[in-house]
Amino acid sequence: MADRNRQRLTARRGGSSNWGTMSEADHLYIITGASRGLGAALTNALLVPGNRLVCVARSRNQELERVATMSGVPVAWHLQDLSQPASAAGWLSSVLESQDPPASVTLILNAGVVEPIGPVSRLQEGTLLPHLLTNLATPMIMTGAFLDRTEKFNCPRKVLAISSGAARRPIEGWSAYCAGKAGLDMFIRSVNAEYAHTPEPRTVRAVSLAPGVVDTGMQATIRNADFAGVERFRDLKANQQLASAEDTAGRIIAYLHRPDFGSTELDDLRNY
Repeated sequence: MADRNRQRLTARRGGSSNWGTMSEADHLYIITGASRGLGAALTNALLVPGNRLVCVARSRNQELERVATMSGVPVAWHLQDLSQPASAAGWLSSVLESQDPPASVTLILNAGVVEPIGPVSRLQEGTLLPHLLTNLATPMIMTGAFLDRTEKFNCPRKVLAISSGAARRPIEGWSAYCAGKAGLDMFIRSVNAEYAHTPEPRTVRAVSLAPGVVDTGMQATIRNADFAGVERFRDLKANQQLASAEDTAGRIIAYLHRPDFGSTELDDLRNY
């Protein structure tokens, strides 16, 4: 990619970054779980002129930082534990307060965990609560902070939650994951119901999108687990039937840009 103005890359706990004047960066994207797997692929796909990115993760991705520097896209990295909803929401509010108004702003709720995997009878508070905080409570509270703090931007707003087929059908051994993702689906429907009549240009459109079975670290965790349906996931890998993170990310970005985005609030990327 051609060199443009170099941007400031930050990595800090909490706090926000100083963007300076970036008139060419019209579209603001906030991506959770941005350093690995599908989140890293989404971040990479959005590193194009005209965008500015806020990337949230437990750790930095040096390769993405290098690509961002080469492309001249403003990127801020923030290290956050997304099993802590209050601190995540406070951080996001602070970041959005520091932003100049963009032409549009999008929150991509990608971060998630699949464990614990196992029988309902073996669920433990120590693993279940962090799971539900990461997969459900934090996305809900971050979305609330996002919608509150972006009112001032007076621009179109989108929320894209990365869902799962497990939100819409039960999988034995995945009670936590199924319940959390199903809750996220209903939360997105509730957001749409609440904001359906928001006037232009501050419209809110929200979608919970299942991306299909993607070849990421989460799939490796699933294949190494002990549950009734594990052989199906092992076969998908062995038969090269997993979608790549890069291809899936490109299709998700294209979906985000569809003029009818939001018309189907619970959707599946495999329908397109």
